Amino acid sequence: MAGAGDRLADALGPLLHLFGWPTQHDAATGHVKIDSPDGSVLCDFDPIHPVGQWWTITHHEPYWEVQFSRQAPLEAVGAVTQAVPQLLGDAPHAERIPITDMPLDQLASLNDWSVEDCVLTSPDWCCQLLHTPDGCSPWACRGEVEPVQDDFGLAS
Repeated sequence: MAGAGDRLADALGPLLHLFGWPTQHDAATGHVKIDSPDGSVLCDFDPIHPVGQWWTITHHEPYWEVQFSRQAPLEAVGAVTQAVPQLLGDAPHAERIPITDMPLDQLASLNDWSVEDCVLTSPDWCCQLLHTPDGCSPWACRGEVEPVQDDFGLAS
C-alpha cells in the first residue's frame, strides 16, 4: 500500500533533500538521527539496536511513536517518513508526496488487501496490520503470515 522503496535513501532522502532536516550520522555504526527543524519529531535509524527495532519515529507533543523492526518493508517506513513533514504543516512538496485522508480499510481494499476484524492482510500473505485500539500498541505489523485453511484444505 505504501509504494516503492528498497533503499535506506528512499526512507530518509525526502527528509534530508526536500525538507532539509538536520542529520547526525555515525559512519562506524550506521546510526542516523534526523530532527525536524522545529525539534518536534525525531527519526532514529539504528541498525545495531539490541532487539532489532531499527526505526523509531517519535513526535514530542502530543506524544506518539512509530517503531519498525529490521524486517519491516522499507516502503512502509518510507511512507511514514515522507508523510511526517506534511502532518507538521510543511507542505511545499505535497504534490510530489501525496497523502490521503481515505480510511485505511478502504485504502487496503483498493490495493487488494483483505480486511477482516481489525486485521489487514496483504495479497501475498507476507504482511498483516493488526489494530487493537485498547492494547499497549494500538497498531502492530507482522510478516510471514500463514494463510487460513478452510475445511477443504484450501487457503483463503
